[in-house]
Amino acid sequence: IADDVGIGKTIEGALIARELLDRGDIQSLAVLCPPHLVEQWVDELDRHFNIHAEALTSWSAPKLEKRVPHGKKLSDIFPFLVVSLDYIKSDRHREYFQTIAPEFLIVDEAHTCTKTTGAKQLRFDLLKRLASDPTRHMVLLTATPHSGNEEAFYNLLSLLDERFETLQGREVRSDDKLRLELAKHFIQRRRKDIVEWQQQSHERVDGFPVRQTTELTYKL
Repeated sequence: IADDVGIGKTIEGALIARELLDRGDIQSLAVLCPPHLVEQWVDELDRHFNIHAEALTSWSAPKLEKRVPHGKKLSDIFPFLVVSLDYIKSDRHREYFQTIAPEFLIVDEAHTCTKTTGAKQLRFDLLKRLASDPTRHMVLLTATPHSGNEEAFYNLLSLLDERFETLQGREVRSDDKLRLELAKHFIQRRRKDIVEWQQQSHERVDGFPVRQTTELTYKL
């Protein structure tokens, strides 16, 4: 989901999670996000969706592990987790998370997990391994899926389906079968795309300020 900033990717991702939980298709989930968004995700899941998640960060992990009985995994006791991407940067934590990763994942700011160098590469390697399980549900959220780096963009698409990476570097027609398949998995809305659905007022459009301009003359 690559909607513009402020349209509601968090809400969309959580709506999907809530629906799958209510259907009984999943029993556990984890949100992977930058550290400064962890508390926001915990709060929004609790306040709007009645999903009581625990924050899994470098600071909170030891406290949570103390509450796990012998013979149980962290995910057995805490089925809903919001995980800091900084926490799973290290090899040890990445390997550990892979063993407890739930059946449903939301990856916020997914563009920070592309196949480049350093921490991004480590995050991408983790997501690639998690995505290789065909039974795992994954929702990727980013307002900037394409930052001008073609390779990074198609790396992201490969997390949805490895075949999408082959779209890079070739001419793609509108009737290309693989492009049509991608359209089933990739959603992007801009603010102007949703304005017609919203109640408009003189000053705001569904919370978006309406920009008004005028020219004023003045003496130097």
